Amino acid sequence: MPSIHIDFAVAAGIVVLTVVLATAAAVFFYRHTLPPVTRTRRILLTVLRSLVLSLLAVLLCEPLIRLTSSSTHPPVIALLIDESKSMTITDRRGSRDSTLHALISHPVFSRLGGRAEVRPYTFGTKFRPASVPVQDTLSLNDDATDISGALQGLQSESQRARIDAAVILTDGSYTLGENPLHVAEQLGIPLYTVGIGDSSVQKDLLVSGIAANELVYSGTRAPVDARIKSAGFGSERVQVILSDGSKELDRTTLTLEPGNRQYTVELSYVPESEGPRRYTVSLSSLPGELTTANNRRSFSARIMKSKLRVLIVAGSPSADLAVLQQTVAEEKNFSVSSFSANAGGGFYQGVLSQARVDSADCVVLLGLPAPSLRPATTWMLAERIASGAKPLLIIGGRTADYRLLGPLADLFPFSAQQASATEQLLYVHPADAQRDNPIMNIGPSEGIEGWKRLPPIFKTNTAFKAKPGAVVLGFGKVQQVVLPDPVIISRKENRLKSLAVLGYGIWRWRLMAQGDPSTAQLYASFLINGIKWLTTVDDTRSVKVTTTKESFSQGEAVQFVGQVYDASARPVDDAQVRVTARHEGTALEADLRPIGNGRYEGAIEGAGQGDYTFTGTATLNGAALGDDRGRFSVGDLNLEFQDTRMNAELLRQLAERSGGRYLEPEEFDNLDAALASQDSFAPNVQHQQRELELWNWRTVLIVLIVLLALEWFLRKRSGML
Repeated sequence: MPSIHIDFAVAAGIVVLTVVLATAAAVFFYRHTLPPVTRTRRILLTVLRSLVLSLLAVLLCEPLIRLTSSSTHPPVIALLIDESKSMTITDRRGSRDSTLHALISHPVFSRLGGRAEVRPYTFGTKFRPASVPVQDTLSLNDDATDISGALQGLQSESQRARIDAAVILTDGSYTLGENPLHVAEQLGIPLYTVGIGDSSVQKDLLVSGIAANELVYSGTRAPVDARIKSAGFGSERVQVILSDGSKELDRTTLTLEPGNRQYTVELSYVPESEGPRRYTVSLSSLPGELTTANNRRSFSARIMKSKLRVLIVAGSPSADLAVLQQTVAEEKNFSVSSFSANAGGGFYQGVLSQARVDSADCVVLLGLPAPSLRPATTWMLAERIASGAKPLLIIGGRTADYRLLGPLADLFPFSAQQASATEQLLYVHPADAQRDNPIMNIGPSEGIEGWKRLPPIFKTNTAFKAKPGAVVLGFGKVQQVVLPDPVIISRKENRLKSLAVLGYGIWRWRLMAQGDPSTAQLYASFLINGIKWLTTVDDTRSVKVTTTKESFSQGEAVQFVGQVYDASARPVDDAQVRVTARHEGTALEADLRPIGNGRYEGAIEGAGQGDYTFTGTATLNGAALGDDRGRFSVGDLNLEFQDTRMNAELLRQLAERSGGRYLEPEEFDNLDAALASQDSFAPNVQHQQRELELWNWRTVLIVLIVLLALEWFLRKRSGML
């Protein structure tokens, strides 16, 4: 029954006085009436007028009515149940599944039911409320355990409704999210943790990790280092197998030693085809293993073309040609062939065919155009380079005559004016704006500074001018004076890339620079970086969506990053980007959230084992901006089976830091006594108070109107109006 209390803005005596005066005024007003009415009607009119005036007087004193009530609620216990796959393990302490179901059905909950409310939740990859009865709906099929996420979910629940304590049934092995200890300290709810499983090292064998190259060249043997863990075995022999689907690629035998051991097993394979591939390292099983679900692990590799074919066409034999050919050949992923023109208009190495030019991945023109080269050959080179969009590296030479450019003029990143055979020695000064250019920057130790210590090279006095869109990477320098003439130029025009060194004698950068560590590798780095830049296909897509890596473990969220640009290559920040991943008829979707400057990120959870294709689409106000496609794989090693021990130490710390208690399953009968010892675990008495401001109450206005209307009606019937 609520209690009622009335307050006024003035003293109570003033309220009584105003009511008395209002009543006296009503009596005085109706002591005589015209025309005279019966005594009964006069009393009734007096009462109505008295009530109206008294009510108005009271309202002017601002009456406030307070209604106070209280209710008692039993304490609330949150029951958090681990629903991950690790709860299906059977170890030396028996089946975790059976233990979990026995604890959920334990009589302690019946005893608590009379004086507390138990709210069940499950957690694994996500925290969610559970239906009742819980034991009939448990799947124990989540691919990961996120204890910190479960505690954060519990914290959100406690902000909506009071929770006095939490009981957690788990093996304590978290495979997702952050360390839950920090969340437990901030939670403000005592945690009663129950460890399910054996905390000692299990008798098990697993592939704990793989070290392998993500980029591999076809036809080249690639090493694979597999890390193997064993516990509880000794002197057994296991087979370690590397396979591509059903095809075995390599195999070796590992002899286990007693105790807990970790081994690194060396395997290898020779990829045969290009493109993304997925390989598996697996172990033969042994009797008594805790689980064989962790006896295999997969990794992905992208198989590249075996070697980049570099074709050198020179106007004549020279030291530059010899050093250039030797340096490129030293790069294991490059295959080099060269043709040098002779005085008869042909080549010392034979006929340079169209097929040879077409098969090249990069063409190097050294000392061209030259008078020794037939015009037909020049036209053939220009036509095949242009039609095939061949990357082009141009290096000057003593025999080069830029008046003979002809069809090559459109392919070169520069134009030549006032051709001159007079030569001079000059140094190369790298452009300040290109300090971070990957062609010029030789590495983090020296960066671009090594260029300033290189020996000089030769250059004719021909005036060179960079074409529109070209980038000047280096200028000439004579006696500490930097000249405006370009020496190194790069250009990207449509699909054609070109890089030019407008000097010769660059062999000096290798043979005369060996004494200085900062310059010893600069020539080779410049050539290799330049050819790789030339042969790298630029990505000009307006929508780019990729995964953060090519292979994920089961239970691990698949992370995506995206970029969106408009037709003018400006970043788009407010697009809607959706990713759809598919595998064997199953589709998973996620929306990527914007993080600024046209970038987006997001994740797909719950992807099972297999190879996936995905499509990322971007729209803006319903209009399509573009899409992107890709692949990723989810390995067959589940995170839940990497560490199969019950983590008793973590569960003890969670209980200790939150003010709760750690219990073994055998001690679960003591849960109600442990809860009762908590001062906070008591019925919650809630007081509710409601205030009514009568002067703002619509009902009072209605009462006043009714009283005045009734008085007016009686006066009208009595002939007083």
